Amino acid sequence: MEDYTYPSVYWMYSLMTLFVVGAVFFLVRAVRSGAVRDDEAPKYRMLHDDDLPIAQGEGGGNEQ
Repeated sequence: MEDYTYPSVYWMYSLMTLFVVGAVFFLVRAVRSGAVRDDEAPKYRMLHDDDLPIAQGEGGGNEQ
């Protein structure tokens, strides 16, 4: 009977290495493209949009 401990350990370490390298690759790619530079800007933009005056005809039904 053969011992399969080493092949399974090598397989698991190579799989973990592949996942870590992939995660680092996509993290670096996202940082270089600027995707994580100002990630909360849409939230603040949405909150500040409420301060703008509503154009005529775009109200929520309680127009006078």
